[in-house]
Amino acid sequence: MNRLRRSLLLGVGTLSTLGFAAPYQASSGQAIFDYRVVLLPVEGKTAQVSAALDFNPDDLASVSGTVRVNVASLKTGNSLRDDHMAGALGAAQFKDAVFTLSGVQGLGRLPEGQAVSTTVNGQLSLKGVSKPLSAPVKLMRQGSSVAVATQFKFNPHDFGVNYPGGASSIAVNVSFKVQTP
Repeated sequence: MNRLRRSLLLGVGTLSTLGFAAPYQASSGQAIFDYRVVLLPVEGKTAQVSAALDFNPDDLASVSGTVRVNVASLKTGNSLRDDHMAGALGAAQFKDAVFTLSGVQGLGRLPEGQAVSTTVNGQLSLKGVSKPLSAPVKLMRQGSSVAVATQFKFNPHDFGVNYPGGASSIAVNVSFKVQTP
């Protein structure tokens, strides 16, 4: 009986070292955007960032999931400007900007304790319009959590976000930490 128990424990121990995709959920996050209206710079922020990702840190080829930024919660420091921004983003109907992840370029595994840079591919959906997007990311794995940070630009007019005097480029910074439940 002891031999059978040891064999079962060895088998379970071996299975636990094999890499399997696991769900990761955001535990904290922030999104910041920089935009120009006429000549005035406008910065907006929100802490309402969520992510639900499935991946195996030792095999990133099978990564999938979504990252959501609640655009209805973006704040610029001016309530009238916040209202105008929410209207331009269609926040009443489309509460979230959503990035649906479809792949990671050039990185097979995510090493423990080492910051790495790579590019993610997917679809950005904003105001009911979806477009392909590739964005650079920095990743740092510590135990069961992964810190994620990205900075990218996009043209808001491509997504039907048209504001009088608004620039044709928005710079976005998103950072969050995900961990296994």
